[in-house]
Amino acid sequence: MFSTPSKVSSLIRPLNTLRLARNQSTLVLVEHNNEKLNPVTLNAITAARALGGEVNCLVAGTSCGGVAKEVSSVEGISKVLVAEDAAFEGFMPEKLTPLLLASQDQFKFTHIIAGASAFSRGLLPRVAAQLDVSPISDIIGIKDSETFVRTIYAGNAIMTLKSMDPVKIVTVRTTAFEAAAVGDGAASVES
Repeated sequence: MFSTPSKVSSLIRPLNTLRLARNQSTLVLVEHNNEKLNPVTLNAITAARALGGEVNCLVAGTSCGGVAKEVSSVEGISKVLVAEDAAFEGFMPEKLTPLLLASQDQFKFTHIIAGASAFSRGLLPRVAAQLDVSPISDIIGIKDSETFVRTIYAGNAIMTLKSMDPVKIVTVRTTAFEAAAVGDGAASVES
């Protein structure tokens, strides 16, 4: 009598993993100053492409159409989501967190990635707390979609970390990944 539910759940778990692997998508948080793209974003895009699956970018700001156009020309980007509002002036984490949560709720990304910077260190831990997942900071390598390499003990040791969270919130050490090339892609831009 008790063996039936365990048999069913043992069949469902692999199917859920298979579903996630097939529909894997990554959101890259674009860092910019409303005029030009911050280079850390290009390193984060390279890391996102290493994960496989669809790569989307989120550009949030006050008048960031030029930045969205620049990001859409990066090879390997499927879609650029643009959110322009006066509330995003100054890129305050308190204002951007609800936007990221709404994007996650709508699109169900498996990974949210940004370049390691003061901007992402202020924003992504808030998003991770709201999603009830652990943030993974300053990765220097990607083994697969759930396994990451990062330094610990002030860089004196390297740790391999496997995350079983439904969404991985990741910051990327920019020196560990090449910058993606701008100019070869043609992603769609959605407001």
